[in-house]
Amino acid sequence: MNYNEIIETLKPKIKVKASNNFTNNIINKLNLEDQKMKKRVPFYMKVAVLIALFATSLFFIFNKRSDNQILAAPVHQILTEAIKEIQKSKSMRIDMKIRTLEGDNFELIGTEYDFVKHLIKVEFSSPKKWRIEKPGRTVLCDGKNQYLNIEIMDYIIKGSVNAGFVEWLHIFLTPDKILEIEKERAKKEQSEYNLKETENQLILTVFQKAQGNFTNDYLKNSSVIESDNKRVFYFDKTTHQLLAFELYIVENGNEILVMKTTEIKYNETFDPKDFSVKIFGNKKIKDIEELELKADKSLKDKTPEEIAFYFFDACAQNDWEKVEKVYSSHSFLIKKIYGGLEIIEIGTAFQSGKYPGYFVPYTVKLKSGEVKKFNLAVRNDNSQKMWEIDGGI
Repeated sequence: MNYNEIIETLKPKIKVKASNNFTNNIINKLNLEDQKMKKRVPFYMKVAVLIALFATSLFFIFNKRSDNQILAAPVHQILTEAIKEIQKSKSMRIDMKIRTLEGDNFELIGTEYDFVKHLIKVEFSSPKKWRIEKPGRTVLCDGKNQYLNIEIMDYIIKGSVNAGFVEWLHIFLTPDKILEIEKERAKKEQSEYNLKETENQLILTVFQKAQGNFTNDYLKNSSVIESDNKRVFYFDKTTHQLLAFELYIVENGNEILVMKTTEIKYNETFDPKDFSVKIFGNKKIKDIEELELKADKSLKDKTPEEIAFYFFDACAQNDWEKVEKVYSSHSFLIKKIYGGLEIIEIGTAFQSGKYPGYFVPYTVKLKSGEVKKFNLAVRNDNSQKMWEIDGGI
């Protein structure tokens, strides 16, 4: 793999993490999203937070039409029956395709990307076991821990059973929760939705407005919650079982399909090996806590721009101890590519979308001779209020 290929693999945008200090931006992706250049982002959030976040994202555009009151009752009934069907299931397999980048975090979407196949397997046992994968990235839960495997990394990251390694895609591990949220919204709000009946199906369409501050639109349409989107649920008319799901991004008046289930199977029998870390071979396993920042209080009062300069200056000097104070998850590839770089320019920080940190524009010249211009994601919303690099490398 040459430098250019490696760099294309590493480009990111921002992310959200599991513990307050941990930065899982290993191959550098920006978690809450990415934009016109290839971006990436690892998001670590606990399950409860993920569900709450998705619940917030399910904000319907208010519609004052009186006929919505007539539709509310059947919609509520359909969702209630669909939830019951899912809860009867012992397992579920979902095949889907999403416009994203191979190997990137599971949060990233983009209307300009090609479709990438995803596979979800979940056993609704106690404890629940599951696996989500796409080319270049797999996360599995064996009922006790979650394991994140990124193919280009030489180790696997181990987190708690509640680690948020799969970001918003986690909702498909508890699909009844999605429908519970939709049901409550339909019940309590005069929302804009459409219920269509065909010979064999009931089709429910719901609309959502983008969440966040888009004074700067860097993150617009790069994740589900930061986009105007339309969700479409397909139910069996007789059993009310969920048959399919589609997600569209509404951009410049056009509806662009960015996610579609191609098949949903219930009560399939899986091989126990499907949920074992052994599928990753002999890779070394690192616990999240091993990757915690080596915080330096002297950096606490720095500005986002100063943190960006500190990071790139440390890379320029090949001072990886300094790097670890703001970016704990660097790998041998980061050292190889960014070691000895030259800083050309550090721009003015800005915010976008719902990302709690800042983006700092930068231009650097790599040791390979390539000039790279991008936005570094930095944040300090952890319990210690310490700065850390969150993506954009």
